[in-house]
Amino acid sequence: MTMPWAHLAVREALVLPLLLIGVAAGGGFRTGVTDGAWRFLPPTPMALVLGVLLVGVLVRTGVLAPWTLIGPHRHGLANANGAMLLATLLLASSQVFTALSPESGLLQVLASVFFLLLLINTLAAQPTRARAMQSLGVVLLSAFVLKYVVLDALYAPEGSLARKVVTTLLEGVSLGALGYTSHGAATAYVAFLVVLLYLFALVLLPGDDEPLGGTPRRGVQTGRDGRLGEPALPRTEPALPRGEPSLPGETSRPAITGARASGAPAARPDPADH
Repeated sequence: MTMPWAHLAVREALVLPLLLIGVAAGGGFRTGVTDGAWRFLPPTPMALVLGVLLVGVLVRTGVLAPWTLIGPHRHGLANANGAMLLATLLLASSQVFTALSPESGLLQVLASVFFLLLLINTLAAQPTRARAMQSLGVVLLSAFVLKYVVLDALYAPEGSLARKVVTTLLEGVSLGALGYTSHGAATAYVAFLVVLLYLFALVLLPGDDEPLGGTPRRGVQTGRDGRLGEPALPRTEPALPRGEPSLPGETSRPAITGARASGAPAARPDPADH
C-alpha cells in the first residue's frame, strides 16, 4: 500500500533531516573523564572520505535512490530539499565514523583502514538492501562495543592492575603509538543513540523498492511481482489444438483447413463425386 503524499513529504522535509542533524551533532559529542567538560569534534578528512563511500554503498545496494530526491520530475523547492537531505546524509555518515573511531594514534589508523576496506568490499560485492542493512548494523554495533566497552575499560583512569598491565603490554608492542584517550560515560550513551538513530534514518530513506513520492526509477519497469528491473510481460493463454477436445466431455473443435485459414470460401462438394 502506497503512503499518502502528505506523509511522504513530512518524512522527507522534517523527519529525516532532524534525525540526520541529530546524528551529525551527536557523532562529534565528547565529555571529559575527570572534569566532564563538553566538546564537539568536526569530521576529519578521512571521515569525510568514509562518509562518501558509505553513501555510495547505500546507493549501490538500493538503500537510497537519489533520483527520487533530485530530478526533472520535481519542482525547484522539492529539488532543493532533496539536495539538502543528501548533504545532511553525507555529514551524518561521516560523523558516525567520527563517533566510532579513536581520535588519534595507531588505533585511529587501524580503524580507518578497516572501515575503508570494508566499504570497498561492499561496493564490489553489491549485496541486496536487506543484507546491506544487516551487515552495516553488525559492523556499527561491533565498533561501538570495541571502542566504548573494551578500550574505555582498558584505558580507564581507575582501572585495576590487570588492566594497566594489558595496556602497558599493548603500548610496548606498538612502541607507544596507541595514544587512546578514554571518554566520559555520557559519550558512550550518546554514541549508542547516534548509531540507533542513523540505522533508523536509513530505514526511512527512499530506496529502489519504495520511491519517495510514488515515482519509480526512470527507465525501469516493474514486473508482475512488483520488483523493479523486470519488464512486465503480457499474459498469454496457451493455445488449444484444433480438432482435439480440451477437456473430457467437451466436443472437439473443428480443424481449420488451409482455405479457411487463408480467408477464401470453402469449396462446395461435387455431387458427381459421390
